[in-house]
Amino acid sequence: MHRPAASRTMPGQVHARRFRVTLLVGLGVWAFIVLRLILIQVVHAPRLSGLAERQQVVEVELAPDRGQIYDRDMARLTYNLTVNSVCAYPGEIGSPRTVARGLSRALGGSVSSYEERLRKNTGFVWIERQIDPARAEVLAAMDLPGIEFIAETKRVYPFDRGACHVIGYTDIDGHGISGMESRMDDLLTGSKATVCYYMDSRRQRTPAPASTRITPDDGMSVVLTIDMNLQEIVEVELERTVREYEAKSGTVIVQDPWTGEILAMANWPSFDCNRPDRFADENWRNRAITDQFEPGSTFKVFTACASLATDAADMTSVYYAFQGTGRFGSFTIRDVKPHGWMDFMTALVKSSNICFVQIAEEIGASPLYSYARDFGFGCLTAINLPGEVRGTLREPTEWSARSVHTIGIGQEIAVTALQLVTAYSAIANGGCLMEPHIVKAVLDCDGRVLEEVRPCVVRRVVDPEVAADVRGIMVEVTERGTGMNASLDEVTVAGKTGTAQKVIPGIRGYAPGKWVSSFVGFAPAEDAGLVCLVVIDEPRGRGLGGQVAAPVFRRIVERLVRGSGHDLVFGRQRLQRRADGEPLYCRADEDAAPYISTPSDFGSGGRISDLVVPVGASGIPPATRLHNLVNASGGVATITRPASTSVSTSDPLRMPELRGLSVRAARRLASSLGLAVVFDGSGLVQTQLPRPGSEIEPGDRVVLTCTPG
Repeated sequence: MHRPAASRTMPGQVHARRFRVTLLVGLGVWAFIVLRLILIQVVHAPRLSGLAERQQVVEVELAPDRGQIYDRDMARLTYNLTVNSVCAYPGEIGSPRTVARGLSRALGGSVSSYEERLRKNTGFVWIERQIDPARAEVLAAMDLPGIEFIAETKRVYPFDRGACHVIGYTDIDGHGISGMESRMDDLLTGSKATVCYYMDSRRQRTPAPASTRITPDDGMSVVLTIDMNLQEIVEVELERTVREYEAKSGTVIVQDPWTGEILAMANWPSFDCNRPDRFADENWRNRAITDQFEPGSTFKVFTACASLATDAADMTSVYYAFQGTGRFGSFTIRDVKPHGWMDFMTALVKSSNICFVQIAEEIGASPLYSYARDFGFGCLTAINLPGEVRGTLREPTEWSARSVHTIGIGQEIAVTALQLVTAYSAIANGGCLMEPHIVKAVLDCDGRVLEEVRPCVVRRVVDPEVAADVRGIMVEVTERGTGMNASLDEVTVAGKTGTAQKVIPGIRGYAPGKWVSSFVGFAPAEDAGLVCLVVIDEPRGRGLGGQVAAPVFRRIVERLVRGSGHDLVFGRQRLQRRADGEPLYCRADEDAAPYISTPSDFGSGGRISDLVVPVGASGIPPATRLHNLVNASGGVATITRPASTSVSTSDPLRMPELRGLSVRAARRLASSLGLAVVFDGSGLVQTQLPRPGSEIEPGDRVVLTCTPG
């Protein structure tokens, strides 16, 4: 049987086909490799480079040496202490559980917490920051794999609670959180340092090249105006009083009235700058600039300045205090004690609300507001501390019918302690409002002075004569008035007490039985070296400022005068002035610029020192002599002395028509004729004696009966 022949393939054809297949496969492999390389080297290069860097490079950030804070005498208020912090490199740890147990035995934390951190897929983790040397020594002896120490800088405050609200504190990373540490953080903090390590395939670390290490500049240092010796005295006396009267809180500020420097600023309750987390949040608050309160009778000094500067009153003015209860329209004003007739000085010495309501009424809303603004109320002082508030001073368009009366006695206005002490400094230095400051200088890391803060006059508020008159009255306050508990044998003290009811937050009205007791004084009265404000919030009982706050002032100044602080009281540098008498350093306050006024804005006239012949040390006639000129029928009686007795008498003078005029207008017209005027009541003139057209002579007495218009 014949079979067909099988098809045969030539050997050459087989080899050719194999070659083509191999070539195609080879080309495909090469194409894949090239494409893969393109994807790796070009398309995915940034992502893969980042992954490699995270796996191979460990970056540790180190803080620079933080700048120091000093007091005015270069006593160090901060230190930078080198301490150990514990870190871990998880890639080097074979058994996280075992290492976590060792960490727990040495450091005291929980095993689970440490293990969780050790299992993180990162090259570096912090275990515990800034541990004490004893625990560091125990841990070092264990020699745990992947665990190392890094030296860090810890901020230490040698005075603990001392000046805590001024200095503030930092967090564990060295960032300023409060006080000067926060406000000057950019200056105190230098540039950070970064140290890098390379990690090989066996998880061994190699120091990176020098080019990857950044060497930082240390921070600058700050010199404060605070005197720590005085600060410690202030803090001791403040705490003593707050505890004695079981008060809610307290504040004391001491200022140099000639430079605006804050010499001491203390609040209670306080906190330890080294352990701030152990204290309540409210302890951290610098109440001297963050809390506002009604000033009460301490504001009467500024009402007195405004009345003298605008000629709404003078040192011879006399008022009737209605025996302790006076009704003005729809509201009643009361004094702590009943009084009858009082001259201007006695009204302030005895702190009569009723008399000062009448004085404020004579000043008027707009002038009273303008002078309050000029003294700095309702404005930021721009002190270099965080958290300052403006206080509350509404514009006259927002005042009610009774606002001018109540603001005149320190109600319906809220101030900060810093505003109040700065305003009193203007009276102490002769009428210049100084810009308060707490930074004296800034130093570079080598201790060289980069910037020095110089005294700055914001504006002149009142003339020197007005300030001198008010200072004289304030001396009487401490000699025979409500501030007698502030007087000292070694030095003459000028001051004013305040006892204000506490406003109920968010509700109109006052909290029953809650008071803010205060005293502001300066010494020596004739050339003050310092001004000191004491504020005690909610003391036990009635809490009169003369009983609670004034003794604190006395004890502080007494310790200075009898101790090492003698120069603070008697040896302060005075405000520098040019040859023409103007302040050497001047800057307008932009915030208050629209409200700046001068005494001439509200009428002209001679100063009281030109009108009154001094009698006795106080420079005004005795009260009995004034009382003899007063119509005893009741109401308010204001006596205006003749401005001049040089009026020509060639022709007989005739009594002008004064009926229908305001008290101020009637006083000016009568004074221009050399007449002594007695006002009975307030408001508009209704009747007058002598009658219009009657013949008069300079020095004659005129009695005007007034009623509210």
